[in-house]
Amino acid sequence: MTSISKELERILEYYAPIVKEGHQVLIGLLDGTIHLEKGQEGEAPVQIRVFSLDERLEITVDTLFQGM
Repeated sequence: MTSISKELERILEYYAPIVKEGHQVLIGLLDGTIHLEKGQEGEAPVQIRVFSLDERLEITVDTLFQGM
């Protein structure tokens, strides 16, 4: 059996109920993103997908949408 980090365990405890209701969750990390989505029949209840970023952007949401 593979163990998971305490951080991932905390994320799953908090977001699993939201995902189970059919909502997809996207979490941004310093070097990638985690996508949590409801599993299909025969799969785990919450599917975890991790995507790395090739380049880290040093901007804020406010800066990104300032012109709107």
